[in-house]
Amino acid sequence: MPGEHDQTIAALSTPPGESGIAVVRISGSHALPILSTIFRTKDGSIGKDAWEHRRLYHGVIYDGASEAIDDVICAVMRSPESYTGEDVVEISCHGNTLLVSRILRLIFDNGARSAEPGEFTKRAFLNGKIDLIQAEAVSDLIHAKSELQRKVAREQLSGTLSNRINRLAEELLDLLGIVEANIDFIEEGIETLDFDAAVSMVKTHRQELGDLLEWSSLSRPFREGYRVVIAGPVNAGKSSIFNRLIGENRAIVTEVPGTTRDVIREPIVVDGLLFVLQDTAGLRGTRDLVESIGVDLAETTAGEADVVVFVVDGSEPLSTETCSRLERLESDRSFVVVNKIDLPAEVTAGRLKTTYPRLRIISVSVETGDGFGELKQTLVESVGRDQLNWIARERVVLNSRLISLLEGAKTRLASCEKSFAGRAPLEILALEVREVLSLYETATGKRYTDDLLDSIFSRFCIGK
Repeated sequence: MPGEHDQTIAALSTPPGESGIAVVRISGSHALPILSTIFRTKDGSIGKDAWEHRRLYHGVIYDGASEAIDDVICAVMRSPESYTGEDVVEISCHGNTLLVSRILRLIFDNGARSAEPGEFTKRAFLNGKIDLIQAEAVSDLIHAKSELQRKVAREQLSGTLSNRINRLAEELLDLLGIVEANIDFIEEGIETLDFDAAVSMVKTHRQELGDLLEWSSLSRPFREGYRVVIAGPVNAGKSSIFNRLIGENRAIVTEVPGTTRDVIREPIVVDGLLFVLQDTAGLRGTRDLVESIGVDLAETTAGEADVVVFVVDGSEPLSTETCSRLERLESDRSFVVVNKIDLPAEVTAGRLKTTYPRLRIISVSVETGDGFGELKQTLVESVGRDQLNWIARERVVLNSRLISLLEGAKTRLASCEKSFAGRAPLEILALEVREVLSLYETATGKRYTDDLLDSIFSRFCIGK
């Protein structure tokens, strides 16, 4: 009975549903025999074992001896020069769900099994085609929602980050070899370990890891989006601002106070950064049970936000409650939007700035669109222009797994540096170097557990 990774697998690699083209992928030692069984070129020119590497074949998928299922194009990639490192066939057929299901059933009936989520990429990793950092970058590339996310994922898929960590691992491996050689020859009194050079190298590693970890706090918002809550009193125009920013009427807008009661979320991209806008209930005291739940939810959501956009109606005087909320706004993650500047003004940005000098204040009109360019740029400034510039320059954003491993390595390097500086026993030095090396190798996947792989690849889509 073949093992799990020896079995031939197949899956739809394009999104399910009707489309012009669908691609069914097969990988494994039986991929080509299966193709020989179900596919024929129209002129019968291809023999059972004559499949050429990196070649396209036009023909027909047959069920049995005579029933034609679909005209297809088959791409053949032979082991080891394929995505998975195995024989791979990609069948491009018409994007009809019935056709795809029929073709997959034929493939399964001839010896393949259905691929698990991410199993093609998992096999690419296990067969040495990519490392674990690159495998995670594949997922990031698939799920990228902004051009900057795409560029970062593509850079990490190319191996830039992997090469940096591999270089550090190789340097530590060389150091470990010297330490262990000195242990072997300790009775002969031979010492070849340069303690000062070792301390210098360990310091350099700590600095490099510090550079990589400098913006580790960007990991969650960069991938999931910066959480932006649009808050403020009722009828200030929060939902209208939300709708204009996302470019559609997603939130209900009426003149009735308290219309918005739940949190409505939509993503937008500004200057390459992903923001998740959240429209919330108007903040006011109310005896309406449902509205009060919405107000409580708005308060909670604002407390968890990366940015709070506090909207006030410039055509109405500020209430005492609104003034109190303005006083309590956290200036490092909030700014104020004076809306309805197309109407006669009761409140202006200038007057508010005099009263609340610590707050950033801008003016907009949902009716005319004035001020929305500044609003978007203020969103970017609120999360840090320096951060955006760093990402664009370095194209490195660590995920939570890498952050944990490299932070652990940096901590152990500090102990390692102290041990080398204090000329600790060689056995202790070897142990400490091995601990750091283990973390480097776990980062790139030279060391791994099945549970780790299951956790990573289960987040992939089926067919990738």
